[in-house]
Amino acid sequence: MPINAIRETIQSALAHEERTGSFRQKLAEQLPCLRARLELPDIDPVGTLMCFVIDYVRSVPGSLNLVRAVSKRFGFHDYTVPFLELAEDYILHPPPVLPSDEGLEAMLDEAYLSHRLLEEVNDHHQRELRRPLLPVDMTEANLIVHYLVGDEFATRLEHLVQITASQLLARDYVWERVRALPGVEQASVARISSDTFGRGPLRVRLRLDRG
Repeated sequence: MPINAIRETIQSALAHEERTGSFRQKLAEQLPCLRARLELPDIDPVGTLMCFVIDYVRSVPGSLNLVRAVSKRFGFHDYTVPFLELAEDYILHPPPVLPSDEGLEAMLDEAYLSHRLLEEVNDHHQRELRRPLLPVDMTEANLIVHYLVGDEFATRLEHLVQITASQLLARDYVWERVRALPGVEQASVARISSDTFGRGPLRVRLRLDRG
């Protein structure tokens, strides 16, 4: 199953990081710049960032499983299948724009594409119907990862997601069916959001005064 393969890919990236510590070192070097964008604790800020990143990439399989289950329950699974397959492909068959290494940095890029795709679907429904479709709200987490990835590269990845998502969202023959669906904001379903990341009081948040 793709989800099992995704979990294995994530575990491989985490094992690579445990052996090399390369991404932790990069975060340590970027810490002064990141403090201008993010609220970080004074105690072990790099460790807090690493916990956030690990939670973020590990949340991909759960997010995809949740979207799949909820879409089946509410009758719009056919609509979400292309998005789910694309989000899976971002992990299992990364696009050429991404680095080809097996480390946590590359894994974060791939997870960012997957989470941003789901966010793009929800943003579209929020604009058109004034309600989200999917039980996933990763807006703040995605913004944090935008800064971890770097403005220039993250913008390139977002452009890729937006182009692909716009093509899938333009499928009128399914959009008319989905338009009548209630969405999930009032439904009693499990949700995944940025608030689920972090360990106790040590959390990464956006700086509201970042300008």
